[in-house]
Amino acid sequence: MKSNLLIASTIPSRKSGGGFSELSSEQYINNFFRLRTDNRIGNVRAQQSDWTAEYTRRNHSYSLDDLFNPDLSGLEIEENPEGEWVRESHKKLKVILTATNGLWTVGVDHDTRNKFYDFSISVNTGGVYRFHPEAIEKDITGKYGSLIYQQWRALVMSDLDSLKELVREVRDNLQVVVPSITCCGRSARLCQKVGIPVVKSFAFLFPSSYTV
Repeated sequence: MKSNLLIASTIPSRKSGGGFSELSSEQYINNFFRLRTDNRIGNVRAQQSDWTAEYTRRNHSYSLDDLFNPDLSGLEIEENPEGEWVRESHKKLKVILTATNGLWTVGVDHDTRNKFYDFSISVNTGGVYRFHPEAIEKDITGKYGSLIYQQWRALVMSDLDSLKELVREVRDNLQVVVPSITCCGRSARLCQKVGIPVVKSFAFLFPSSYTV
């Protein structure tokens, strides 16, 4: 399934009718920081702190069976999905696509107010998709102890191939580069494990036309 991302990225990505020269992924990343067209660049640490504070205080209810016997999704991609309910803070976001595979989901959206693209990687955690590894560890450890958390983490990492496949499929459906602030160092390392380059706390989800 092909995506219909039609809004141009703020930094020219590949050769187009506008006459831009073809850029490598490395050149794109260098220009991203040199041109500073994305207003998130100067706000990384504050955003990471806000996410940590917000997501570590959320409370989720789930059993051990929910953690260790999760429903596994087949590989699916949905363009422009319609949500029945969104948080007030997310109403500015236009969801471009959502994709699932195994324990994982990837979402790509466009912030219509601040004019940038973003993406997230989340994992099934007791029946709820969650993205912040430090918040997840604190929550599971607080409920069931560190041993249960380590066993759950091993289960998640055993499904890493599903995420790699999912990222490849999402890249095949992108026409623009999608930069995103990583929420923490562990998030950055996960991105790198599945082929998403990370520079200065930004992860760059490239279309498959790029070599990364």
